[in-house]
Amino acid sequence: MSEKDRFHDNPSGVITDTKHKKQWLPKDAWGDLGQWRNFDEARSYALTMNQVYAGGYNNWRFPTREEAENFYDPELSQKDWEDEIIHIHTLFVSKCANYMWISETTDDQEAGRINLRNGEIELVNRGTREHQSARLIRDS
Repeated sequence: MSEKDRFHDNPSGVITDTKHKKQWLPKDAWGDLGQWRNFDEARSYALTMNQVYAGGYNNWRFPTREEAENFYDPELSQKDWEDEIIHIHTLFVSKCANYMWISETTDDQEAGRINLRNGEIELVNRGTREHQSARLIRDS
């Protein structure tokens, strides 16, 4: 199976990654709300998506580092909110954030994020808001 064929749209509105057996929401919090989210605000967004049973499920969460690295694919191209190239599948809603929070945190009030333009993962202050968003995942 090619990397381009591993994602499938579902009638429930979620996107399935058949290679890694995960499901993703098609929009990130920026695309859904039009607002940047710091780490804690992004967690609140995840709780809200679970309360409204987004896609029919209530177990949405931030991706792990490995899941985020698997989501990023340098062979794929999509446009972010600034019309810059990010490397995710075109089934996901365009004009999204270029930074996606991941579940990794430290005791120093830092949280992990992946840059979908270049695949780099870094730890930043969890209060950072500008250009940050949540994209939620669940096990299928």
